[in-house]
Formats: sequence, structure tokens, C-alpha cells
Amino acid sequence: MAENNNDNRGQRIKELVQEMKLYNNPQELEDMRKLMRKNVPLMMRGYLLAYLYVKSSSNGKTARPAREQRAERSERTASTADRPERKQQPKPGLENAVSFYINVGKASKGSAHEMVDFICEKTGLSSEDILSVAYKQNYSFVYINKDKAEGVIEAVTGQTYKGRKVKMNYSKEKDEQ
Repeated sequence: MAENNNDNRGQRIKELVQEMKLYNNPQELEDMRKLMRKNVPLMMRGYLLAYLYVKSSSNGKTARPAREQRAERSERTASTADRPERKQQPKPGLENAVSFYINVGKASKGSAHEMVDFICEKTGLSSEDILSVAYKQNYSFVYINKDKAEGVIEAVTGQTYKGRKVKMNYSKEKDEQ
């Protein structure tokens, strides 16, 4: 009986992971992850997740089967032609920022912090002028204060970072691509 219960819980956890991957607001998850890292000691995070799972599954609600959830999700996304066209909104806190694409990422064998230091060194900016960095595998997006963004591309493009020639451009909006 206990083994069957563990199998059911394991299946439900797998379904939750799939739901998380399809969640429509990844920034909200990222903000929550940062809060967890700040407030929950590393060795207690797994216990907190287990506690939250047990607490949520014991509140009397029965979990809907995954296929029902998928059907509901596909109904919501099926009528995208009927929706009005939305312009991409800047991320919260980045309204006064200019977004740049740079061909430096994790594959460059450096960290986001080292890349920020490199940009600051080449441009004369301080790290406070760089508002956010989306550090991807082969490239990054750097958000720089609008007031300080002039001349950044010229200062960084053509420089060498960890043996790689750097290219930097303004990043494109989704609908421009």
C-alpha cells in the first residue's frame, strides 16, 4: 500500500515538473526562486518542498489528471488568432534600460559577473549601471541604464573576452525578429 502511494506521489511530482516547465510566467518563478535562496538554508530546501507538497495534497483537494490539465491548456491557447496583438512589455524594473545582445555566454568559460566586469572595464560604467543580465549558454542580454547606454556597443565590439572576439548589438524586440 505504501509503495503504491509512493508511486502515485512520484507520478504527481513528475506532472508538477511538467506543469512548471509550461508555466506562463517564468519571471514569477525566478523571483520566488531568489526568495527561497535568500530565506531558506540550502540543506532545508528539499524539506521545504516536501512539506509544501504534503501540505497542499492534504488540504482536501483532489488533483486533476494531467490529461484534463493539458486539454484545458490547449483550449486556452487554441484561439490565439482571436487575441489582440500585444506589444512586448519591458520586464519590471527595466523600463529605464536599453537591452543589448552580446555573443558571450556560459560557453565562454566565464561567469556573468566576469562579463559585467569586462563591460565595465571597456566602457567606464559601474556595475550599478548594468541593471540586469540574462546569461545564456552562447550569448547574453545585458540591460544598461538608458542614461549610460550611449557608446557601449562601440567600446565593447571588437574586444577580446576569454579568447573570443566580442560582438554587441541592440537586442531586437520579439516582433522584430
